[in-house]
Amino acid sequence: MAYPPAPQYPQSPPPGPKTRPGSVTVVVWTQILTAVMLVASGIAMFSVMSAVEDTVTEQLLSDPELADSGLTADNVSSLMTFTFALIAGVYVVMAVFYLVLALLVNKGKRPARILSWILSGIGLLCCGIGGLVGQLGSMTANVNGQEYQDEATQAIEDATPAWVTAIDWITLILLIVGSLVIIILLAVPASNEFFRKDEPPMGPYMGQPPYGQQPPPGPQQPGPGQPPYGQQPPPGPQQPPGPPQQ
Repeated sequence: MAYPPAPQYPQSPPPGPKTRPGSVTVVVWTQILTAVMLVASGIAMFSVMSAVEDTVTEQLLSDPELADSGLTADNVSSLMTFTFALIAGVYVVMAVFYLVLALLVNKGKRPARILSWILSGIGLLCCGIGGLVGQLGSMTANVNGQEYQDEATQAIEDATPAWVTAIDWITLILLIVGSLVIIILLAVPASNEFFRKDEPPMGPYMGQPPYGQQPPPGPQQPGPGQPPYGQQPPPGPQQPPGPPQQ
């Protein structure tokens, strides 16, 4: 006697690939564009660093007001090398982070979303607003305990090519505006849905076939008092013959 099949339960269809919303697409391209401009700005600063150093050194050393200041070519060269290398190095490192995060955000990785918020905050406050203040402010050269602020700032501005200055301004503006765009768009509801973790689909219980399918036929189970399948019943006591018929 076969037992009736167990009740079947519906199986949820497997989740399909996520559709990237427009907000995330804008974030990805903003990060890529920011990375490109950071690299361009860093390369531009490295390419003109030597020429700017020579021009600034010559201009400062030829200034009559600084003739007795103790200012030397080594002082100016060390200051310029440190400043340019620091800014260009920070730009290149940040560009690598922006590019890697853009690739991960495009795939919907949740840690990349959090790291993008952190990096955009750093880019906005330190490099964007901080760099903007530096561009509008002035640079101070300290030689033998004496500061030369206006002279150093004017010399660097005169020696820096206009195209390098333009790239630097574009990078700063992009860091400010782009960081705000990334922070805001990663927090909108469409982005929240894209980065939400997928829930595992609900399937049948263990040992149960999918919905709509019958279990495969198996050996019939013996009923109560019947021997297992393939075995003969044990011999029982013989019944005495009945009385002869007349």
